[in-house]
Amino acid sequence: MSARFRVVIIGAGYAGVMAANRLAGSKQLSESVRVTVVNPVADFIERIRLHEVAAGSRTSAAVPMGTVLNQRADLIEDTAVKIDPINRRVHFSSGRAPLSYDALLYSVGSTQAATAPVGAYGVANAESAAHLQTRLSKLEEGARVSIIGGGLTSIELSAEIAEKYPGLQVRLISRGAVADTLSASGRHAVRRRLAALGVEMMDNTGVQTCDKWSIRTSGGDTLPSDCTIWAAGFGVPALARDSGLPTDAEGRLVVDESLSCPQYPDIFGAGDAVRIPDSVAGHLRMSCAAALPLGAHAADSIIARLRNQAPAPVSAGFVVKCISLGRHSGLIQTVTADDRPRSLVVRGRLGGMAKEQICRMTLGWIRGELRRSGSYKWAKGPLPTAAG
Repeated sequence: MSARFRVVIIGAGYAGVMAANRLAGSKQLSESVRVTVVNPVADFIERIRLHEVAAGSRTSAAVPMGTVLNQRADLIEDTAVKIDPINRRVHFSSGRAPLSYDALLYSVGSTQAATAPVGAYGVANAESAAHLQTRLSKLEEGARVSIIGGGLTSIELSAEIAEKYPGLQVRLISRGAVADTLSASGRHAVRRRLAALGVEMMDNTGVQTCDKWSIRTSGGDTLPSDCTIWAAGFGVPALARDSGLPTDAEGRLVVDESLSCPQYPDIFGAGDAVRIPDSVAGHLRMSCAAALPLGAHAADSIIARLRNQAPAPVSAGFVVKCISLGRHSGLIQTVTADDRPRSLVVRGRLGGMAKEQICRMTLGWIRGELRRSGSYKWAKGPLPTAAG
């Protein structure tokens, strides 16, 4: 093992910081590994809070990086624009000297979807959430706000905006049915809460285009809209594709079951921007609930490689889906490891309190890993299906 094995982590979100803390905090590796984290901003961004920022319920989702990242990990505030897998170097937008690595973790997270209509606002990052907050604060009484998407992000955003701005007309437009991934009782509770907040729900309605003042649906209707928000999924940065790394059609880095890139085994991946085989990750959705265990497992795979051991396949599953429905209500939907809804649902004020506690726990798990490497444990994934 090299005396100064260099691990570079691109991205300081949930996956990247979790991995950095596990590697930098390892007592067995403390004299052998140097961890460098590359991130465009100096703060850690709680993405699960961005809908609150957008609505103006919270001023910022930024957390000082020094409070969540192990002090033995170096932080470079810059944007990676190219990975050279042959010479094992990372190049930067600022023009600073390329950074060499022995192992690299690709954890760049997600961005606004490429399919988002031109002119739509978003909540993919701190900048877009702040931009939306400014727009909402300037809307006049009775203005129409249209949120495109029927998943968890769009539900949280519509409830937050409707509660914060009761004078606005909030409309939720979904290609399918709003909250269709929940159980019948969970779906009913969400829709009832949204209706009580005055949110108009339009199921089974696609959106073709939008401009500053209107939306055109796939059915040919034109709907007035003073502020249109795209929350129907996310995209990923083009860094892997632009670097010539193996990617899927969406631009996600292709890795194997241990989170290592088969063509370049010194490159690992974790989080939203990675395509993992369905055999172990077909059930995983873009979420911090998936990013945290993937980051921890990627670190474990790097450690195994350092010890000349074969990395184990990742196993990560879900326990609940957590939805905030404004500042005074929420819903906790219990799920199977492969994310199918169970019957138990916690709703209302108690659901809101539980959702808030779980949001706080995400930082607690990251800081726990900072204090003691290896402390973070997670729910395992579903058992493989036996061949018929």
